[in-house]
Amino acid sequence: MTTLLLADDHVLLQDGLIERLSKQPQFNIVGAANDGDTAIELALTLKPDILLTDISMPKKTGLEVLNVLHEKAPSIKVVILSMHNNKEYIMTAMRGGAKGYVLKDVSSQELVQALDIIAGGGSYFSAGVSETLLEGMNELQNKEQEDNVPTPREKDVLVLIANGACNKTIARELNISVRTVETHRLRVKKKLGVTSTAGLVKYAIEQGWVDEGNKP
Repeated sequence: MTTLLLADDHVLLQDGLIERLSKQPQFNIVGAANDGDTAIELALTLKPDILLTDISMPKKTGLEVLNVLHEKAPSIKVVILSMHNNKEYIMTAMRGGAKGYVLKDVSSQELVQALDIIAGGGSYFSAGVSETLLEGMNELQNKEQEDNVPTPREKDVLVLIANGACNKTIARELNISVRTVETHRLRVKKKLGVTSTAGLVKYAIEQGWVDEGNKP
């Protein structure tokens, strides 16, 4: 039997959850909390298999509860039940180790299914959440890729480096200071994960920005 602890500051909703989930023979509801501090206290005392928690609660949010339990009682599976299909909340819950994120507009049947899956060692994200999560992960991946690509100005510096120009020549050609050239050089090295001028030249050649015959 799976033991459940519920945390939500809306008493009417919580009563409805208790009534619905108590009818499932596989679940045993061991407690209920109306704020974040109480949720943590009960979770650490009762050690339920699953904590089903709202995000917006007094004293501590559901995400703060998640962080505390992830550190102090990692065996407790935390599931977020929220009305917020918010990218920031979802990504934070994922990073915090939540085993599920279910929207409050799902059917009671879907919630039961989600809890069964999580109790069995899986994870569950309702359809709307999955779409938002995928969008957030794509944005994060694109940002990481952008962070590894030289800016237009860094490309100008890189091309001149690959053509054998020294810092003073690059500064004169681009009408910038030698110190700025050195800064661009260091940033590009960091982005590309190279430690030498040869590495910069190789990258420029691979990108087709300069001919191999022009390398110093």
